[in-house]
Amino acid sequence: MIATPPPASDDVEPPEALIPPPGFTTWTGPALPVLVPEAFARWDPGQQRGYLAQRTICAAEGRTLAYAYDCVRSATDRFATEHDRHRDPWDAAATMIGASMALSRHGASRLVTTAVELTERLPRTAALLATGWIGILAAHTIAEETALVADHLMPELDRRISDGLAPTRRRTHPPRLGPLRKMLIKTVAACDPLGADARARQARRDQDVELVPLRDDRAIISATLTAEDALEIADRIEALARTASADDPRPLGQLRAAGLLALSRGWACLPDPQGEHPADPEARSAARRVIIHAYDDGTPDNRGITLAGYGPITRHTAEELQRDARRRVNALSELADPDTAAARRHTPSEALARFCRGRDGTCVFPGCQTSAEKSDLDHIVPFDHDHPDQGGHTTCDDLGTLCRFHHRLKTDGVWAYYRETDGSYVWIHGPHHPNRDPATRITTFPTGPFAGHAAPRHPEASRLQREAAEAGETGSGSAESRRRPHLRHRRDVERRNLRAQARLWRQAPQTGPVSPPTPSTPLSDEEPPF
Repeated sequence: MIATPPPASDDVEPPEALIPPPGFTTWTGPALPVLVPEAFARWDPGQQRGYLAQRTICAAEGRTLAYAYDCVRSATDRFATEHDRHRDPWDAAATMIGASMALSRHGASRLVTTAVELTERLPRTAALLATGWIGILAAHTIAEETALVADHLMPELDRRISDGLAPTRRRTHPPRLGPLRKMLIKTVAACDPLGADARARQARRDQDVELVPLRDDRAIISATLTAEDALEIADRIEALARTASADDPRPLGQLRAAGLLALSRGWACLPDPQGEHPADPEARSAARRVIIHAYDDGTPDNRGITLAGYGPITRHTAEELQRDARRRVNALSELADPDTAAARRHTPSEALARFCRGRDGTCVFPGCQTSAEKSDLDHIVPFDHDHPDQGGHTTCDDLGTLCRFHHRLKTDGVWAYYRETDGSYVWIHGPHHPNRDPATRITTFPTGPFAGHAAPRHPEASRLQREAAEAGETGSGSAESRRRPHLRHRRDVERRNLRAQARLWRQAPQTGPVSPPTPSTPLSDEEPPF
């Protein structure tokens, strides 16, 4: 049974919270038909309302998938019309989605991949999303678990998955993600054993370590490892924790955290409660091979200290760090001066790089949350390597922080941007944007601890940047920026390589690790030329 959500009653007075703020207005979205069981009509009104709300949310998420695929198709058609074999339509589509939906680079790219997988390889399953039966998280899970299945096996796999998910008289709710993933693993293994092996090998490559900031000057180190490596590290930490003396005041969890720190520093014993080596006070500085950078916005009592890569910290932690800190003071007027020798060098000085990253906080593309510490410094007006004195100076007025993904798209002329005199960034369509509209303006604001100093010291720089951006001169689309093949091609190459590895492993499992085949398409992550 398909039901359309009823419109809101006209007799209900809209709450004051729905009054649009300045710069906003209200807009009525389309009603979405959704799947409900035949027994729906016999449910009580409260149950009907909750069930209908859930199905409507899932159907709306299906609309985002349709929108993502439309972006891919638009970019593909545009670049094909231009006979452009270099620009990546999937990457361009991801930036269109990120800008319109305020999604991170990873979120937008994941939506593009899932949209293509379900639309082109799993149409029956995609219909369950469009009618609100499953949600976007389920769609992502299905796309990821079936990504390495051969194309000729996909119709049968799509049938099995949709039959296993489809509503029945007894199945009035879709499965949760845990049972769904288990069902997918069994279904893929039955339909394409080689693809299941390739997926398992891929999963072992997807290892990473991530820092997640928490409140109260704490953070989580999240590591995705193979089972055997995780057990080895956990056992080593546990063994170190057991070396604590009986009178050590720290609880077991804190002792384990100290054990992880000891492993990082190469110590065979636990650090004391102050973080020092119990037998060698100088061991800490000798073992620490990294520099922790902090930004001070000048607030009294150390209340404006921000750790690079973490965020704001409390005064207590700031005072702890002050004991070993060395301060660097640079005049902002010098970092913005276009007439210095440093302004005519392509690579920014460390002081300039630290200020720009501390000012922007993250990549300044709309929706992107990539940390500035992990991003490139981009010349808003391209640096002229042949005539460095003619523009694109290496100053804080002319540099913006972009992650490598958005840096490439800006360099390739898909997007352009400039800095306003208030320090905000304005993004417009570049000359190679698939749906170029000169009227488009999307504004982002710096979020770093130095955001209060974001306004250009020389307002003339803003005018030059705007003129260059509107003239399509901030992205050359030069050959240097086009070395990376299309994401579709990269995924096809990865699927072939992983399936080839799984086939070799099946044929000769006793020979040990199998060397991966050489990719037929070279990959590159080199920095754009400006």
